[in-house]
Amino acid sequence: MTGSDLLDLRRSPLVGSAFGLDSAALAMREEPFRSLVEVRGERPEAGDHVWGLGPGWWLVDGPPPATVALEAPLAAEVGGVDVSGQRTTLVLTGEHALTVLAHGCPVDLGVVAVGGAVQGVLAGCQVVLGRVAEDGWRCYVRASYARHLAAWLTDAATPYV
Repeated sequence: MTGSDLLDLRRSPLVGSAFGLDSAALAMREEPFRSLVEVRGERPEAGDHVWGLGPGWWLVDGPPPATVALEAPLAAEVGGVDVSGQRTTLVLTGEHALTVLAHGCPVDLGVVAVGGAVQGVLAGCQVVLGRVAEDGWRCYVRASYARHLAAWLTDAATPYV
């Protein structure tokens, strides 16, 4: 069995679910298998997104690894701990993305600047929410809660599509 065969065997926490939406006002999708690394210390410069989780504590989001390894290559690059297997990434974009998230999050997300992130609870799930644009968010949720959150987001989005 080759490395690419092993990569093909991976299954997203949302495999077989009906999660996903693509409308002008709101789009939601999963980006599974991202390289997610927690780093303590100085802010790393690698990755597609680097989110501040606390003083000297960072979540680095990078592309899915191209090869099979015990640890995402990004972990060695930034000197952190690979947490890729713990979480999946949900992406919400569109003019109603903030409104949908606000329905289930007690944190005032309106004050989160583009490039900023918060940790908190969304629909009863521990999440990290990173703001990538005025109307764009990345939601990192533990894999065991992904189906619950996807169903909740789908329901919360109903009035906006």
